[in-house]
This record gives sequence, C-alpha cells and structure tokens, in this order.
Amino acid sequence: MKTYQQILTIAAIAFTSATSFAGYDEFNCVTNGSIERAHLQCVACGISKYYSDKGIEVTPSHKWLALLGLKVREQNLDSRSKGTVTSSDALENFQKDVIIKIQEYGFCAEYLGKDTKKKGRSNNMHDMSAEDWTAFFEFLNRDDNPSSKNYDKMAENLGFKSTSLIGSGGAKKNMDYLFEGFDENLSLDDKRALFKEKLKQALASEYNVSGERAEKTKEFISSGDKDQGLRTCLSDIKQRFFQQQMSDKETFKMCEVIANACDLERTPMSANDFCVHKGMGLRPASSVGSGGRVPLAPPPGPRQKQGQGAK
Repeated sequence: MKTYQQILTIAAIAFTSATSFAGYDEFNCVTNGSIERAHLQCVACGISKYYSDKGIEVTPSHKWLALLGLKVREQNLDSRSKGTVTSSDALENFQKDVIIKIQEYGFCAEYLGKDTKKKGRSNNMHDMSAEDWTAFFEFLNRDDNPSSKNYDKMAENLGFKSTSLIGSGGAKKNMDYLFEGFDENLSLDDKRALFKEKLKQALASEYNVSGERAEKTKEFISSGDKDQGLRTCLSDIKQRFFQQQMSDKETFKMCEVIANACDLERTPMSANDFCVHKGMGLRPASSVGSGGRVPLAPPPGPRQKQGQGAK
C-alpha cells in the first residue's frame, strides 16, 4: 500500500508532466530554458508536432525563430509599449506574429555559425549557445530600444554584411532588407514570391561560369564563414518551402498546430483568424502570382488596440 508521501510524489510528477507539455498534446521536443524565456518554446514544439504527425522528425532552428522574434519586437504589440512583452495581449500578439512570419518565410533546421560552434552547447540548445541567447535577450526582453550601434553588432553577428568601411555598421539595414516590402495588402503568394527573390539574391554565386566574380543585384550577407551559417539556413528554407511551395491547406494546418501548442485563441475560418491570409484557398498554392485563387476567407482586419475591443 502506498504511503501518503508516495501518493503526493506521484501526483507532483504527474502534474509536472502535464504542465510541462501543456498545449503540445504531451509531445516532447528539443527545448531549453532560454527558448522558453523568449516565449518561443511553444512555436518550436508546435512545428515539430506538425511534422511528427506526418511521421517526419524536424527540429526548427532556434536561432531563426529568435531572429523572427527580433523582427516582431520592432512592432507595436499592444497599446502600452513597442515590442515589449509586458502583458498577456502583447505575448499573444508576439506569438501570433512569429507564426504568421513562419507561414510567409518558412524556417530552416539549422542556423549554426563558426562562433557558436566554438562556444559549445548541449543537444537541447540545438543551434544556439548560452552566449547567443544572452545577446538576444538584450533585444527580446528589454523595455527600452537597443541603440543602433548594438543593433548593427547583433545583425553582423547573425551574418548580415556590414556596409561600413571602418569597423561595423549598416548590418541592421541589410537585415531589414531581407524582410522588407511585405505589405499587409499583398496575398500570401505575392509575399512568398517577394521573399523567394530575396533568397535568390542572398544565395547567388560569387562567381559566374567563367570563373569571374559575378555582379550581384544586392549583397547583404557576409562572405565566407562570416555569414555565421545564415546562407546554409536560407538555402534550407529555399529547398523546404520554395522549391515546391507548401499548399494553402498545409500552411493553414501548420498554423493551427502551432497555435494549439501556444494555447492561442482563434476564431477558425473567420476574418479574424490569424492563420488565414489574403488570397488563401484550399487548392494547392500556385507557383507564380495569385492565379485566380478562390479565397478561403477575408484577410484578418487590423489589430485592435487595448480598450478598443481587443482580447
């Protein structure tokens, strides 16, 4: 017969297990305290869950998710502050916007640079070291906006090219270039076509077939191993999501699974469902343009500020 203490211990273990995997359907994934603190653990686990349901083992790059989080932090997440996750509304908007960016840009499995390799890390840290996360937290969790100098340094450490002739500088503009131009009024296909062009520029060969240095439309990624694994990541994204574009149905389903992992409330198949994008239909996504697509639902409306009917 079990003692009272044994019963309490078993209950505690059961409670810990249930709460640790809340929203993941008790699905285990590669995670750690740092990605949890960055509010991105459920996003990473949701992606892994979506592919696991298909019998495919996938661990998304934690660094790529952190980079997307960094870009989302530049937006107004609620009426009180720019980007700081200081309220439940801001947290919900932060995770929703990261998921939306995954639908638009995709993700890579590894974004591992020479500096991270030198520092060493455990398996659950995946492609980031503790030092990498410390640097990201200066941008993800602070109330004040980082200086342009610190932002340039971060962007350069992420593999974006510095345009300054003396020291570092301009790397933040090159980081912005990769993601700029994605107007909310564009359809999902058009956003992907734009990002595909950015990938083409980023991955263009430095030399032509004659062995001569090729002229590039835009150079915004650092050369050689100074790219910190960014080219490898972008090449993986191109192969995973742009060689054969993910259908609208699967794009929608992936969003549903990630949203469930993050316990995010949705109004399925409505104008306010953040998983739905302009021009999205249930037929396979077209390779160019929006080609006579049947809309699944109207695009989501503008985010409401607190005090104006927001959740």
